[in-house]
Amino acid sequence: MFSVSELAWAAGLFEGEGTVRINALSKRNTGALIVSVVNCDEQIVAFFAERFGGRVKPATGLHGNRRPAWVWTCAARVAARFLRQIEPHLRTDRNKKRARAGILFQEGKVHRSKQGPGYVQEQWEAFMWLKHLNQRGLGPTREQ
Repeated sequence: MFSVSELAWAAGLFEGEGTVRINALSKRNTGALIVSVVNCDEQIVAFFAERFGGRVKPATGLHGNRRPAWVWTCAARVAARFLRQIEPHLRTDRNKKRARAGILFQEGKVHRSKQGPGYVQEQWEAFMWLKHLNQRGLGPTREQ
C-alpha cells in the first residue's frame, strides 16, 4: 500500500515535527492515543491525512508575526496503525520508544465491560511512561 520511500519520509518528518501523546485519564475515560504532525506547509500535513487518515486543521496559539501552520492529527486505532507502519523506519531511540509506548497503550485498550481490576492502573502507567518520554532534557533510562 505504501512505498518504502513514503514510509521512510513520513518517519523522518514525524521524528522532527511529530508527537505521540495520551490524553489525560479521568474517572470516565482511560485516555486516548493521539499522534500529530505540525508544519507550515499544508501540503506536508495533507500527505499524512491522505495516506494515513486523520484530519488537518489550522494550528492555534500562534503569536506575533509567525507564519500560519497546519496540524495533522489522528487518534486511537488510526494512530496505532500509523505508528506500526513507520516504526521500522524511525532512527532515534526516543522516538522508537514513544512509538512503541503508543502502540502498546492502544493494544491494551479494552471495552469498558471487559475491564479487569488492574486495567485502569495499566493504562495510567502507560500514560505516565509516555509523558516521561515526551519530557525535554535527559532521555529516559527505562527499557521497554
